[in-house]
Amino acid sequence: MGLPLRLGCLLCAFSCCGAQVSQSPEALVTREGDRSAMVCTYSSAYFPFQWYRQVPSGEITHLLSVPANRNVTEGRFTGESQDGGKKSSLNLAETRVADSGRYFCAVAAQ
Repeated sequence: MGLPLRLGCLLCAFSCCGAQVSQSPEALVTREGDRSAMVCTYSSAYFPFQWYRQVPSGEITHLLSVPANRNVTEGRFTGESQDGGKKSSLNLAETRVADSGRYFCAVAAQ
C-alpha cells in the first residue's frame, strides 16, 4: 500500500454556441500502483480531445490527442473515445507519486 496520490481534475466546463464540455471527477485521490480514470464529455461535434497535465510547479504537458472512434496509448496513459466521440476517458495505469497534478481536457468546436 503506497502513499495517497492526488490527481486533481480541472473542471473544464464552458458553454459556447449551445455546446458544453465537462470533466469528472473534479478531484481524485488514489494510491500508488492503482489505476485511475477521468472522463471528459462534450455536447457537440469536435476535433480530437486533448488531454493535459499540470504539475505542481505549474508546467503544463500535453499527454494525448484522442480522435473520434480511436483509442490512443502513450506509456501508462490511455485515452479512449466513447459515445460516438462525444466522450473521452483518460486512464492511468499504475499511478506514481510523480503523477500528482491537475489533469484536464480540451476540445475545439467545429
